[in-house]
Amino acid sequence: MNFSIKKYTVIAASLLFLGGCKSDFLDRTNPNLPIEETYWRIESDAQSAMATIYSPIRSQMSGYYGAYGGYQTMNRADDMWFLSGEEAFTWEYINFLNSAGTPESDFGSLYNGINRANVFLKNIPRVSMDENRKKELIGEASFLRGMYYFLLAANYGDVPLRLLPTDDDPDGASKPSAAEAEVWKQVVADFKIAKNNLPLTRSAAEAGRITKGAAVAYLGKALVYSKQYAEAEAELKTLLTAPYTYDLTANFEDNFKETTKLNKESVWEIVYDSKFGGDGNWGVDCASCAMGFVLPNFAGPDGTGAWFKLMPGAAVVRDFISEERPVGSDTRFDKRMYTSFFWKYSDYETGLTDGAWFGNQSFDLMWSNAGPKRQRGEPTFPAIDGKTGRFLIKKYTNFYRNISGANSMYDAANRNNNLRVFRFAEVLLLHAEACAKNGNTAGAASSLKRVRDRAGLANKTWANADELMKEVIKQNELEFFFEGHRFFDLKRWYTPVQMKQIFVDNKKQGANNFQPKHYYLPIPEAEINTNSKIQQHPLWR
Repeated sequence: MNFSIKKYTVIAASLLFLGGCKSDFLDRTNPNLPIEETYWRIESDAQSAMATIYSPIRSQMSGYYGAYGGYQTMNRADDMWFLSGEEAFTWEYINFLNSAGTPESDFGSLYNGINRANVFLKNIPRVSMDENRKKELIGEASFLRGMYYFLLAANYGDVPLRLLPTDDDPDGASKPSAAEAEVWKQVVADFKIAKNNLPLTRSAAEAGRITKGAAVAYLGKALVYSKQYAEAEAELKTLLTAPYTYDLTANFEDNFKETTKLNKESVWEIVYDSKFGGDGNWGVDCASCAMGFVLPNFAGPDGTGAWFKLMPGAAVVRDFISEERPVGSDTRFDKRMYTSFFWKYSDYETGLTDGAWFGNQSFDLMWSNAGPKRQRGEPTFPAIDGKTGRFLIKKYTNFYRNISGANSMYDAANRNNNLRVFRFAEVLLLHAEACAKNGNTAGAASSLKRVRDRAGLANKTWANADELMKEVIKQNELEFFFEGHRFFDLKRWYTPVQMKQIFVDNKKQGANNFQPKHYYLPIPEAEINTNSKIQQHPLWR
């Protein structure tokens, strides 16, 4: 975020009690530490506190969207292949061998964000500032609390509902879980508050802060997830016309380059600037704990400055190459495929010059460099025209910087891209889904067509809502490869038995280990051990 996040401060989350001595000399407030009685005075206090509510998702090493922890966990579906011998926790999650004791759970950090939002909402009425600006901040904090609960409900199901600061909650640190349906109700309520209070646009100095459009988009998404399709369709439809100006970029790859950040397709991005705090680490001189965008370091091919931990799954490649292109197209395959994967063009089509990246490395060289890690186990890609499939991840690498080592996180110049958390393409596909579920086939077809046209696919018609839903499912898979959608989409559309069969058919790692409990992540042991009132999710007991 560009908005005074350099002022990252101690969260004004607790009262400091100086007890045990009656001396007037000792009964004084520490002037070096902000507390509720003295901190919440002017707008700058509130703005600094707001920055801390964003931080639990922002860290690219340990936040929910972090490349090390959260991002690998959320991409545990069949569109991804994780190389063995890397992080043990990743291997457990994606092979469905995880337990309540598997490390790198985001449960605690998500509740840190919730508690900071609760502290903010409690104290913001006392801040002396413009009332309209105050309402915007209330909307912003409400959105972030709703988003944290969205992530908890989607990942963990039944979780405690904390709507007060921990110190003010009658249950204290111990609180039972609420039913998942109740959590979704709170998510919707928070997003509605945000929708009604947030501004339509932000200045360049506030890039990355939530807007009204982002709140409406998340509200629509929450309504789809909770199967309230009529209301979801109505909310999402508003984003398709004025006063909103969202649209798809002409070039799909513009959603994944540093040079085309915050474009017309962006509904919400997590904004990074590796120069924050000197070396980009909030004042900590530690290259390995960088706050900049470090996903390229994890996803990029070996020999590009990256650690090469991930490959595309075989099924998503199969589904990309099966898409029908119009006669006379300038490329053979779905246009999104050229941004999603590296491959040697001349292996499978004519008329294109083979690419060269990262200091003019050929695909053959990158594939060769990847050999030792691929030998640990790799997906069997479909053959094309009798030639073995060879594909590596391109999306979210620094492919557009044709310099050696461009994916290395240790160079601040490589950490300035943004993570596109919500794109207008997702608005269109959620709208199509809601329309199909409501029997509005014309609305569903219209939104689907916009996504398919940008991908360069042939014109297509659908006879009924069931056929439209099949197309929604297919386009979500291709549009959002490696963006953390696939697992949660499959949960929404299929039973555990059906989901397992999809994984088996698609030769996903660990498919045979999948059980109904893997619909959710288990409540971590640390929470079970410290919260005397909570119980493990029923499927994990």
